Amino acid sequence: MIIPRVLVLYEYSPVGLPHGSAYIRLLQPLTHPSIAGRFYVTPSPVYYGQAAEIVIVDRLWRPDCTPEMAAALVAQVQRRGAKLVYQIDDDLLTLPDDNSLAAAKREIATIFLGGADGVIVSTPALRARYAAHNARIRVVGNALDEQLLVQTNIASPAYPQHAILGYMGTHTHDADLLLLLPALNELAQSTDRTLELQIVGGLAQAETLAQLHQLPFPVTHLTPPVIEYPQFLPWFTGHLPWDIALAPLVDTPFNQAKSDIKHLDYAALGAAGVYSNLPVYAESVGHGKTGLLAANDPASWVAALRSLIEQPDLRRELAANARRYLQSERILAVRAIDWADALEAIL
Repeated sequence: MIIPRVLVLYEYSPVGLPHGSAYIRLLQPLTHPSIAGRFYVTPSPVYYGQAAEIVIVDRLWRPDCTPEMAAALVAQVQRRGAKLVYQIDDDLLTLPDDNSLAAAKREIATIFLGGADGVIVSTPALRARYAAHNARIRVVGNALDEQLLVQTNIASPAYPQHAILGYMGTHTHDADLLLLLPALNELAQSTDRTLELQIVGGLAQAETLAQLHQLPFPVTHLTPPVIEYPQFLPWFTGHLPWDIALAPLVDTPFNQAKSDIKHLDYAALGAAGVYSNLPVYAESVGHGKTGLLAANDPASWVAALRSLIEQPDLRRELAANARRYLQSERILAVRAIDWADALEAIL
């Protein structure tokens, strides 16, 4: 049997580091021990005609990528006779015009979508969005690499009168965090518990943090000791004592196609999560079982947060259930085979 060669052109930063999404979506699943022997996988930041049966290009690929470079890559791969697979986990075609690069990013994504022999996306919503650009789209959901998780015990809160709220995300979530400001202000006035908010990433604007610092309880913006994903995830899951994890999400066309990755991250952390009640989360978060869903209004968020703050046993139950869901359905030991099957179908 001939084992296919897979070249992974991962998306990377200006300093050459693979993005976290590249690790989650390609580098970790395709090199997972559970599918060892299905492919020969070679990651690379550049393409110079390497021999491969499959070439996967990730999202926007290079930090300096232009539409012309994207079109040249498609043509090069086609000349070499390899199958081109496009991996994309965001709706880049609905990027808002908030900077001068938005139009170029949309054009790059359109070129890769149209030139690919197959497309792999993270959600059914993305498949529906991109169906007009490519008829060969497969959905492979996100999963966490269990080899990177620090499995701390979910213990009863040491200080029932004190609750640490937490948020983690990339530096593009100012609007999502500001969505919670009215609820957090009201919450502080309606509970006698001592509150604290910790944020990892999440913020691009200094003004957002300044507004959060106006809350009537401590707010800390944490800086991880490492930023590369294989080192970040063990730090995140093993060092943050959050009681309640927050996943607000503004209802925009771009956000509607996002994945439920925060549900997985918070389950791995062992925190009870509260999530915006949008299809992104409603399809996997069992309300009252593996987390709580809240409408995007202050009253709903206050009610959800108060119920968890005042019921430590409920927090522990939701966190334990979410951890069991993660381990049984959403780790690579169970899900990496989905990637192998998708690539073989395209090949």
